[in-house]
Amino acid sequence: MSMLSKIITYKRLGILNLLNVAIYRIALRMGYFVKKQPVSTRIDSSQEEGSPVIFFETPLSPIKHENLKLYPLKAFGWLPIDTDSPPNWLQSIISNSVADNNEHWSQLDDFSLNIGDIKTVWELSRFDWAPHFSVQYLKSNDSEILNKLNDWLNDWCQKNPINQGINWKCGQEASIRILHLAATSYLINTNTPISSPLAQLIYQHLLRIVPTMPYAMAQDNNHGTSEAAAVYIGCLLLENHSDFSDTKQIKKWIVKGQYWLENRANKLINADGAFSQNSVNYHRLMLDSMSLTEFFRQQYKKAKFHKSFYQKMQKACFWLFLMTDKKTGRVPILGANDGAQILPITPCDYLDYRPSVQWAQAIFLGYYPYTKNGSYQQLATLFPPKTVSNVPLKIPSNIFLSSSFHMLRNDKARCYLRTPDAKFRPGCSDALHLDFWLGEQNILISTGSYSYNCEKKLQDYFPSVKAHNTVQFDRGEQMPRLSRFLYNDWIKTKILSKSSYSISAYYRNTKKYTHLRTLNLSNTKLIIKDSVSGFKNQTVLRWHLAPSNWQLVGNKLLSDKVNIEVTANGLIEKLVLVEGLQSRYYYKKEIIPVLEVTLAKPGDITTLISWSN
Repeated sequence: MSMLSKIITYKRLGILNLLNVAIYRIALRMGYFVKKQPVSTRIDSSQEEGSPVIFFETPLSPIKHENLKLYPLKAFGWLPIDTDSPPNWLQSIISNSVADNNEHWSQLDDFSLNIGDIKTVWELSRFDWAPHFSVQYLKSNDSEILNKLNDWLNDWCQKNPINQGINWKCGQEASIRILHLAATSYLINTNTPISSPLAQLIYQHLLRIVPTMPYAMAQDNNHGTSEAAAVYIGCLLLENHSDFSDTKQIKKWIVKGQYWLENRANKLINADGAFSQNSVNYHRLMLDSMSLTEFFRQQYKKAKFHKSFYQKMQKACFWLFLMTDKKTGRVPILGANDGAQILPITPCDYLDYRPSVQWAQAIFLGYYPYTKNGSYQQLATLFPPKTVSNVPLKIPSNIFLSSSFHMLRNDKARCYLRTPDAKFRPGCSDALHLDFWLGEQNILISTGSYSYNCEKKLQDYFPSVKAHNTVQFDRGEQMPRLSRFLYNDWIKTKILSKSSYSISAYYRNTKKYTHLRTLNLSNTKLIIKDSVSGFKNQTVLRWHLAPSNWQLVGNKLLSDKVNIEVTANGLIEKLVLVEGLQSRYYYKKEIIPVLEVTLAKPGDITTLISWSN
């Protein structure tokens, strides 16, 4: 790995971004944040130490929503959470490991806390349970539920002193808490000013977030959008509270929040609506954050954001719509899939993206893309936009994917081709990965993330080229790693041709490995031609398959609905069906079949996927 290639990679990250990261790390080493953000065991000075407070008061005129559908509380979208009593906020929800919580947040390291994946501790401190209890209260008007909500918040504050310990470590985690507290406040008390304890709790979170925002923005990812949304929304709530209404700091922060919201939308969302992280789930997280921001802007009748902000958000809405199956809400698990979700307050599964699509398009376009009688409607019902047309939304014919992914589709099938453009840092070795759907069934599947910090074998597997539907040259990776989350020698694909039914794209990496992939889609078949060259020993093509009764007969893989036939213009050294892994939910994995095709010499591999019309 040459020094020049490293310099090129760091330059791609952005000089200002690198400077902000360097300043942040120097500040950590010098103990700047220990002095700037002191530890406190009380939310505000008027609170008696150890005394419980009322964050959410019973409304004077509560409104009962009997038609709301209750849903179980789950971590990462799959792990049931016991809500009988407050959890141990410092214990991993996957293991019995407990984090040491005695140090200032700035003195902790994410990956050396002896708890495994830090997200397994952070998950319950995202406060998903606050809107969860709110929905229960709205359906029943049972004041005991509000008592439970206040008990959980008191317990969290007692066990997590301000700026101390693991749950204050990340600005984005603090931001997600603000978003869920703001949403809970609206659900319970609608337009009533928030209580003084809640105002102080939000203010203390803002004091944690704002000083480290330059570091968050330097990541060019969901950290920036989440933190900008939290600052803007949090300040709207404080601006309408008597204790903060005349505070110059709050007014300054509102301006800051709006600036970064507009900046992030313009920079991180491509012209086709794709988000910088090349991840469907992070796209949803960004879109939900932005939808909640626009919802509160409408509620407080603040001035609209810049016109370009709404243009980008509308494109982002269409992008996620194109990724989402309208009957099941399922999407390709492309890119990082770490269980992150804002406002999971419907009975829909974590893998159902329709609540977010329905809400975002109502917020930013004034239309519902789906009917209003599905359980996915609950999010839009609880946080309704100001105006929605009853006329069905007609998706413009010129909407298509044209940056980090490309799509082919017809009435029978659709496929998504990963086409890195080297504009933002890649999250995994997935150049020219293909995800294929036949109707509602995902045939060629993506494998997910599993965990960011687990046993090395699994941590190496899921981001690797082996875990994607593309080719692997000489048993190596498409790009070398510089660090846990950073690759060197970013791949940039070139689109040679594209029509409504075909596409041809290729890349050549720094080792001169060359992969050209051509797709042709019809109503009865998908033809995939992979031309490979530049390697020394072998190339392996992998197709990760949905579990089914696959039977390998010669060069044909047969199932009830789909047949796959593989041929090559040279000798196929090996064609076998092996086991791989998929992680549809974070920290949960399952075995899947993988078809491996090994070629010893440069040539063309043709994969024919056929089905009955």
